[in-house]
Amino acid sequence: MPMTPELAEALRAGPFHTALRVAIQTSGLGLDRIRHRLAMRGITVSTTSLSYWQSGRSRPERAESLAAVTALEDLLELPAGSLRVLLGPKRARGPRSIRGQLPRPDAVLGGDAVRELCDQVPASREHTLDILSQQVIVHVDSEWQESVFELSMLVRARRDDVDRYILLYRGDEGCDIDDIEFKPVRDCTVPNILRHPDAPVALAEIVFDTPLPKGATHLFEIVVQGNGGTSSGHGNAFRYPVDQYSLQVRFAPDAIPKRVYRFAQSSLQREKRETGDLQLGPNRTVALAEPVPRPGALGIGWEIE
Repeated sequence: MPMTPELAEALRAGPFHTALRVAIQTSGLGLDRIRHRLAMRGITVSTTSLSYWQSGRSRPERAESLAAVTALEDLLELPAGSLRVLLGPKRARGPRSIRGQLPRPDAVLGGDAVRELCDQVPASREHTLDILSQQVIVHVDSEWQESVFELSMLVRARRDDVDRYILLYRGDEGCDIDDIEFKPVRDCTVPNILRHPDAPVALAEIVFDTPLPKGATHLFEIVVQGNGGTSSGHGNAFRYPVDQYSLQVRFAPDAIPKRVYRFAQSSLQREKRETGDLQLGPNRTVALAEPVPRPGALGIGWEIE
């Protein structure tokens, strides 16, 4: 199997599920064919497990699963150990270890300004919702400002009586945070918005029409608009696991970037790490999709001539 630039980068940077997914796509093999070829080698693994491994819903940890990963490296013609090394050490089990893997919102977004806003809203640090889907559409205007930010989310309550989602917003250089509006579009209201007096940061409480019982799902949409500042990229920070994330950026006719790329960032204190070029479509849009992105930030950046 040819080692494409995308596959080489996935094997270098990980995470495991991304590298496995890219390797399978590059091979051209379907999951059932892979399952069958593994069975011919005496290794039993279900197509469901393969699907979960490449989406990040679960990962191989048992001895027989790790043996399957080694066999996958050979079957997919990958360098020996290239997938195993991305798994790292075995994860600890139990509620304490899970809580330890979830960063505080101020740790993800960074800065005293975010921390000060979160201190005023205790719910901002509570993990009450599982995010099943997060879809974002960003509109970049002729001044290279993110003038409109559309957010659609499908969430599931982790306990009874969950009635809100806390949105943290950070503008770019030149952002007038007082100019930013948070407008409900579907099945929610935005009754409370806190804006920091000295930084382009805001916290919005998005309240559902009806409190959710444990296990119930809810789909809501909002639009954020205003002078978000001159932008060279848009990233979304993930405090908790997200099952499916997608981002689309739409550029104005007179704002065509020289280059677009995807990036990852563990916190605002760290530099963005480019993870691959993206192609601008004929309708001046570019998009990415990622199942179960890591805590931190993921986004699309662009260069201006």
